[in-house]
Amino acid sequence: MNWLSFVYAMIFGFVISFIGGFLDFPEPLVSFFVIIIVAYFLVFPIFRLYWGIGDVEKIEQILLKNKKNPFYRFYYGLANGIEKDVDESIRKINQGFHLPSIKKQHQLIHAYFHQRTEEMEKLLSGMRKSAFTLYYQAARSILINDFEGARSYIKQNPKMWMREALTTELLIKENRKEDAFIHARNALLNTKGIQRYVLLRSWEREWGMTLK
Repeated sequence: MNWLSFVYAMIFGFVISFIGGFLDFPEPLVSFFVIIIVAYFLVFPIFRLYWGIGDVEKIEQILLKNKKNPFYRFYYGLANGIEKDVDESIRKINQGFHLPSIKKQHQLIHAYFHQRTEEMEKLLSGMRKSAFTLYYQAARSILINDFEGARSYIKQNPKMWMREALTTELLIKENRKEDAFIHARNALLNTKGIQRYVLLRSWEREWGMTLK
């Protein structure tokens, strides 16, 4: 989290509370405006980073600026193939973050990064079926060269960008690079934020794709 944003949120929240109390505004109304202010400074920037920004250079700047945050460092390391960043940040996430579902998701991504297919299978077996788990079921199948299984999981996935990204990985594995480029571009056109950043940087690094 950006500490400047936190300070701004606290200051504006305090000012709104003070003015509301001074003018005897209804307490629910004051609380509503305080929540809006806090959301604007703290929640909205995170929402934009994960889902709203299309410019990968801007995303990278935000990640680098906030690398003390283990989640930001995790995704920067993931995109750029930096094992130290990925491994140290997942350790901090496991130690300091208390929401089990989020921890498991990042453990699964970490296992995929290191191509630990048995660990992936174990984690997936304890997770509820979703677009996210279908994505990593297909990704695991591609790693073990089960292309038929991968295609089955891809077809089940409701998210277009995930289907296109997985199809890209599958076609690369089948040495069909020209076809893979088409699906890679489709994947990038249908996603923003960290997903777009990780896909683009990974493909540039691993396959030499120039997709900007």
